[in-house]
Amino acid sequence: KYLVRSVIISTDFATLYLCSEPDLQIDVAVKVFDLKGASTAPDAKYDPQHWRERFIREARVLAQFDHPCIVPVRELSEDGEGRPYFVMPYLEANLIYEIGRDVTDSDEIARLPESVRPRQLPPARAVFILRQILQGLTEVHRRGLVHRDVKPGNVLLTRKRGGSVKLCDFGVVKFPDWSKSRAGVWLGTLDYIAPEQRENAAGVDARADVYSAAAVAYRMLSGRLPVGRFGSLTELGLGIPKEFDELLMAALAPEKEKRPADAVEMLDRLDRAWPRAAAPGRTVARVVSITRKGEPVS
Repeated sequence: KYLVRSVIISTDFATLYLCSEPDLQIDVAVKVFDLKGASTAPDAKYDPQHWRERFIREARVLAQFDHPCIVPVRELSEDGEGRPYFVMPYLEANLIYEIGRDVTDSDEIARLPESVRPRQLPPARAVFILRQILQGLTEVHRRGLVHRDVKPGNVLLTRKRGGSVKLCDFGVVKFPDWSKSRAGVWLGTLDYIAPEQRENAAGVDARADVYSAAAVAYRMLSGRLPVGRFGSLTELGLGIPKEFDELLMAALAPEKEKRPADAVEMLDRLDRAWPRAAAPGRTVARVVSITRKGEPVS
């Protein structure tokens, strides 16, 4: 039914294709179950059936959402080889288009094309994006789910500059009634996950997503990753309101007990710390040099 135009991204668990839908004559993104790499190794933590079940459940969970900040699922089916796939709207950009790559070495940054060098966003744009991330996560947390992989690549944008947010990739979401997760296994993207998720992804709660959302916000505002020993935004001289800076640093606390309980609480506190919703408007990002202070957290 779908004409494959190109591969958008390929991971150990799936391949995402840009396709044309001939009847409606629109572009769509088709995610196909496609185990490969480390996920198929003899010593892999989970067997293929586990990942197949999780893939199908991801599609069914996404299909239940009707929220402007979460990407919808339009169809779940199987291809001619019996591989499950699901269909989503095609969105041409994610947050990386606006903030560049997460490169920390200054020599490596200098070798990159300017269009992909790490950049910081104007505060109004960054807070607009953060607010929409939290709005999407609010729906996730109200259902008892934990996303566990909030990062710039999973923050889709409706256009390449100035677009609105749609959260995607619920492939490692924690379900409230899922009993097959194993303790001691970490999932997610290292620079954006909470310390407790690095130790045991099965035991995390909504506060892990709060940490990840705050890490994305810190990266947008400062141009730096909040790893190792990192300063507050006030210390970086960014002109951020004190109440907002305090909220962000609380959300990035290593101890989860110090963070907002979930996206609902964090969004409420954000609305008080930065009361006026920022219009997306035109954005001009500034290229910065990213360096790690101290030893990276691993």
